[in-house]
Amino acid sequence: MKNDYTINEIEQAINAWRYYGLIDGLALGQEARALANVYGLMIYQKKKSVSSSELTSFQIKVLNSRPQA
Repeated sequence: MKNDYTINEIEQAINAWRYYGLIDGLALGQEARALANVYGLMIYQKKKSVSSSELTSFQIKVLNSRPQA
């Protein structure tokens, strides 16, 4: 498991999950939503990376098992 994830890695994972988890064509699935929360906080706090210790086990799972674009 990685120790840190960059904001770019999280953004790429959101984009990868975005199409797989669409609900009725509009709402994001749970994978993208879980990462969007972290992504938004990182932007607000001006963080370039986040420690894996700050993520939930689900968020880590989603980051490490994202669909390939």
